Amino acid sequence: MTDRTTEIDCTAAVQQLWDYLDEELTDDRMEAVRRHLSSCSRCLPHRAFAESFLAALAATREPDRRAPEELRLRVLTTLQSAGYTPS
Repeated sequence: MTDRTTEIDCTAAVQQLWDYLDEELTDDRMEAVRRHLSSCSRCLPHRAFAESFLAALAATREPDRRAPEELRLRVLTTLQSAGYTPS
C-alpha cells in the first residue's frame, strides 16, 4: 500500500522540480510535489522559472538538428566525471 498523504517541504520540492516537470518521479512522489507546488507561494517562482526555461528551450530547438560534436563530447565528459555511465 502506498502513502498518498506524504508531505514534502520546500527544499525537497525544489530539489525534485526538474524531475517532476520531466515526469520522472514515482506516482506518489509526483503527487507529493504537485500538491506542494500548488499550495506554496515560496516555491512558485522556482516552478515558473523552470517552466519558462523549458518552454523557451523547446521553442528554440530545431527539428532533426544535432548539437555540434564538440559540445556533445563536453557534456558527456562532464556527466561522466559526475558519475554517469552511459549504457
